[in-house]
Amino acid sequence: MQSLLVALAAICSLKLQSVLGHGRLMDPPARNAMWRFGFPNAVNYNDNELFCGGYAVQWEQNAGKCGVCGDAYHVKTPRPHEAGGEYAKGIISRYYAAGQEIDVEIELTANHYGRFEMFLCPNNNPRREASQECFDRF
Repeated sequence: MQSLLVALAAICSLKLQSVLGHGRLMDPPARNAMWRFGFPNAVNYNDNELFCGGYAVQWEQNAGKCGVCGDAYHVKTPRPHEAGGEYAKGIISRYYAAGQEIDVEIELTANHYGRFEMFLCPNNNPRREASQECFDRF
């Protein structure tokens, strides 16, 4: 059960506060990129653009806010990459045991500075997205 929690949380675990580049989580495959590996998920040809809508949208329209999975903050919930959205169908891409050390692969398609931070949050409900507060706590 705990491995399910970790796998679910890993799919949408990048904390996106200030997004400057383009990239995608390839291993474990994130919701936006699962289709590239044969998972039965919707195709997202813009899977490297979970950048809060871009600089102007994030900072000028949404006062620096970003959806918990990288979607633009102003988009109606469920946002496309959050639980219940077009790309979040409860598919588990990898399973891990508690305490297991894993390698993570991120593919950068444009580097405009920035960084990656990964957080996990226990969530066993594929219909309800974990909150940013939960990611921050764990």
